[in-house]
Amino acid sequence: MRKLAQRVAVAAGLIMAAGTLQLATSTTAEATPAQCTSYLKSYGYSVGPKVKEACQFAANDWSDEMTGGNEPCIEMLKLLGVRPAHADFACAAH
Repeated sequence: MRKLAQRVAVAAGLIMAAGTLQLATSTTAEATPAQCTSYLKSYGYSVGPKVKEACQFAANDWSDEMTGGNEPCIEMLKLLGVRPAHADFACAAH
């Protein structure tokens, strides 16, 4: 019975440690402006001031709190002619 209790305690400790590590190493859901523009350039999009502005929007920490994510970045890029799948990936962390 004592070995069973030890095994349960060890398993619980490992689960807690794994959860804590995941929280400590998680990243934000935004891409940096450089990641965003680089991704778009790799697909042949022209990266001018308006695209850079949209990519900057994704990097702002407050965009998640105010808008629920990277929607402003995605919508701005789509209005500029970026395919939805490319806009979504460009504005997300990767």
